Amino acid sequence: MTVFNRIATKWNRFAQRSNDTRAAVELSRLNLPYLPWSDASLLPSALQVVLNEIEINSRMTVVEFGSGVSTIYIAQILSGLGGRIVSFESDLEWATFVHNRLAALNLSEFVSVIHAPLRPCTLSKNGLQWYDQAIVTTAVQDLSVDCVVVDGPPAYKAGYELARYPALPALQARLAQDYVVFLDDIHRLGEQEILRLWAERFGIKFLSHFSKGNIARGVHGEAHFVV
Repeated sequence: MTVFNRIATKWNRFAQRSNDTRAAVELSRLNLPYLPWSDASLLPSALQVVLNEIEINSRMTVVEFGSGVSTIYIAQILSGLGGRIVSFESDLEWATFVHNRLAALNLSEFVSVIHAPLRPCTLSKNGLQWYDQAIVTTAVQDLSVDCVVVDGPPAYKAGYELARYPALPALQARLAQDYVVFLDDIHRLGEQEILRLWAERFGIKFLSHFSKGNIARGVHGEAHFVV
């Protein structure tokens, strides 16, 4: 690693900590109770990037792959806009936990947490499994999706680098004319390759936020504001 790369890495880590601290303060203003924030969760600064997009550009129909803390915060924002989120989760116990927490917060009206086990997928790369295609297709068949958040399935193990690729192709027929897509964990080479493949297939230019939770944002069509 060159001296320049070492300096850039240290700066990104410092900026990340600073951005997460500021984001945590802003997230606290939503007055939600304590939520279990795991290593798999979106970092606070990445979640803030997503929530800013939904609030500022009035994204009303969100599809999320990988449920958790982000699902609850997004549902809270959408409750004020009259929107809705459909979140797919491969782990049944975790899906049930998130569903019950949403119900306790009176947010069920604005969210559907759907258990979709990992299965062979015709859209996948390298024969990797993805969320049950039939379940996903049925759940989104009447939607016009203007926001996609991709934080699953797990893709950290060797050989699973492209596990998240099918998300956008699977929704292609249901995407609105103007939509935004977010991909988490873009510090990994697999996610960077997915961004390249999506950009090539869908004509999307991605902005990578390495100091804001390692999340990328890509817009198809118009977005009036970026924060």
